[in-house]
Amino acid sequence: MTEIPVSGPVLAWARKFRGLSLDEAAERLGISPAQLEEFETEVRRPSLTKFEKMASAYRLPLATLFRRTPPPTPPELADFRTFEGAPPQMSFEFRVALSNVRTLQATLRILRAEDQNFQEAVLRQRDLNRDAFQQGEDERQEIGISVERQLGWGASDGFRHWRAVIEKVGIAVYLQSFELADCRGCAILDDPATPAILINKAETSENARTYTLIHEYAHLLIRRPGISDLNRRNPTEAWCNRFAAAFLMPVVALRRVLPNWPDKPQDWADETIRNAARELKVSAQALAIRLEELMKAPNGFNRRFSFQGKPQKPGQVRYVIKRLSELGGRYTASVIGALDREVIDNVHASEALALRPSNIEDARAYVQRQRELASA
Repeated sequence: MTEIPVSGPVLAWARKFRGLSLDEAAERLGISPAQLEEFETEVRRPSLTKFEKMASAYRLPLATLFRRTPPPTPPELADFRTFEGAPPQMSFEFRVALSNVRTLQATLRILRAEDQNFQEAVLRQRDLNRDAFQQGEDERQEIGISVERQLGWGASDGFRHWRAVIEKVGIAVYLQSFELADCRGCAILDDPATPAILINKAETSENARTYTLIHEYAHLLIRRPGISDLNRRNPTEAWCNRFAAAFLMPVVALRRVLPNWPDKPQDWADETIRNAARELKVSAQALAIRLEELMKAPNGFNRRFSFQGKPQKPGQVRYVIKRLSELGGRYTASVIGALDREVIDNVHASEALALRPSNIEDARAYVQRQRELASA
């Protein structure tokens, strides 16, 4: 049996990088914790089969595990999910998703260094110490999306439009699947020229994804990137919630979709709220909370609209469509742009997109569609 002369410290790094204990990793590998510890301390060497199983179990390339020393670990993201509470969950799947996004971000940084025409992000600066509602409405004006445009979008197209609009600013918006208990999204600002937002695909509501998107956008604007769960206990999360609410539901839009604008809290009919939320492409509960905060609905009114996610309809999605949806328009456009300017070739573009060379035209069509969504 061939033994692989792999570095024990690298194997230990890989396990810890994925947040796994010895027992958890050993269970995934089908070996005992004692045997895994022997591999990590180089008392024993893994066979080729065991080594390949490690790479698969840790979701890391074989080349990474072949290193003689552990690779540098990216900085930990700030965590806004708790406020004077226990440490939040960070599942294996979430760690893999975050690692995937950071790999894509590294590709963008390479393209930025090589491509003179690379579009760098231009982020405005918002102030956490100023009124979130006013700054949310101000940012909406700066973005330039009118109420008429928002109301004219298809009932299920709100997230697609808002994602395209945010990516037009130069922010990469990625979709990845992991447990919803981890978080709904996070904002990444390792490099000011290539900010990113990660949205959890496990979120079943398109409207909820939209709210998370703008919430994370607020994190970037106040230069406080990190992991979010949109809770109201954390001051930063609460500020970003208010910003997102005002951005998506400015007062001028509320006046358009509601039958009246009361001078005091009003007990609105459920149908009125649901219809107005449908027009605005937000959840009924988000609209109810917004009305409470504007003192146009009684305290606790939103509890009548507690969101119950509907399971997504089963069905197979073509890999190319799924992959491009996960990558988003900003990343895909950067790769296609570098290809068109001959900064990279067709093979490297395919590798960057994880698509076949024959699918490059699909990627080009996707970029064009995202541009249309941003301007429609």
